[in-house]
Amino acid sequence: LARRAAMLNGATQVAVTKLDAVYPQCRGIREYGKLPSEALNFIARIEEEVGLPVTLIGTGPDAEDIIDLRGKS
Repeated sequence: LARRAAMLNGATQVAVTKLDAVYPQCRGIREYGKLPSEALNFIARIEEEVGLPVTLIGTGPDAEDIIDLRGKS
């Protein structure tokens, strides 16, 4: 369903919010490499299912609680 929605809307990337709700240990993390392996696997699964890169990852309630992967390879 998510893959189809992305295709119909012309999405080129995915933003994941509330990662800390699924994995509380992620709360406030602002560096991709510091995410626990479970969260990294979750993100990889989303990318595989949707067929697009996850480029923004929200990890908490503050505006700064985000991992921005745009422009990084």
